[in-house]
This record gives sequence, structure tokens and C-alpha cells, in this order.
Amino acid sequence: MTRKRHAQTPMLAAALLCALVPIGCQKSEQPYSIAGGYTFSRDFEGERRVLKIEPSSERSAACIETSLPAGTSDSWRRTLLAPMLHSALLDLLFDEIRLPSYQADLDAVQESGTFICSPRPSGPDFCYLPEVVVTGNVPKVFVKVAGISPPTLVRSPLRFGLQEHVALSKEGRELIDAFLDAHEACWNPRD
Repeated sequence: MTRKRHAQTPMLAAALLCALVPIGCQKSEQPYSIAGGYTFSRDFEGERRVLKIEPSSERSAACIETSLPAGTSDSWRRTLLAPMLHSALLDLLFDEIRLPSYQADLDAVQESGTFICSPRPSGPDFCYLPEVVVTGNVPKVFVKVAGISPPTLVRSPLRFGLQEHVALSKEGRELIDAFLDAHEACWNPRD
């Protein structure tokens, strides 16, 4: 009887480890990157929405909406954003008063990221982190580097967690809503 218990202990430990760590799970990647502009990507409720904008006066935008896992053959829609929508979005992104809130949202994601996994019949389960990522020449965030004073400016992607247990700042929610409004204007343009 004692041997049976000792033999079951490693099996139970392995089962627990598999439950906690998504082994054999294909994790979502952010396949969208641009040079010179900004990319907003939201993975939430099994879908991905991506919006690419340029900071130029042309106000050009490209967007995509697809289910997860995202395919490479999905087609992009292109449009010009309304001047007020475009400038309001950039104003929110670069408002220095908001940067500490964006940094706090980034810290909250790093502390509490939880993957959502869905089984697939052929191949590994697909897992993704419900979040928003803004990449490109994103705002500079003040951080202390190795105790050097004054704080150094560091560029970093902005990440916002979309899980129930992650409390986003009011500023983070406003930025996400503005990007979603711009995505909607791109995906379903009004003629």
C-alpha cells in the first residue's frame, strides 16, 4: 500500500503541473507589426481586432477583424479616419499626464496574465491572453534604470489586461475605447 502512494505522488504532481502550465499549447503571437506608425491589437472573447494608423496628416488606417487563432490570409480594410477621431486618438496616446496610468496598467498585466485555452481536435490547444497591445513609437515612459537618477525615458509597448481580475485605469479604458471606435470607423465606414 505504501508503494502505491509513492507511485501516485509523481503522477499527481505531473497532473497538477500540466493543469497550471499550458504545456502543449500554441500561444497567440502578435503577428502584426508596422514601421513608422502605431498598431492596436485586441485579443478578447476569441477574436482579434487590429488597427494600424499613421501619425501623418493623411489619417490613413488599415484594420482587420478575425477569430482566434488568426489566419494569415485574412484581408485588411483600408480607410481614412475622420480628422477629429484621428487627432483625438493621437492626443490620448501622447498625453504625458496619462503615462503613469498607462504604466500602472502595464504593471498590472505583467503581474496577473492568465491564458485562456481552447482545445482543437487536430494539434495543440490554442491559448491567448485577453489583452490590448499598442505597438510602434508608443509614448515614452519614465522609469528608473538601475538606480540612475534622474529617470530615463524608455520606449515600451503598452499592454492592457482584459481579464475580470485586472483593474484598468480610467485613462487606459478611455484609450482602448478610442482605439475601438477608430477600428469600428475603419471596419464599418459610413459613406
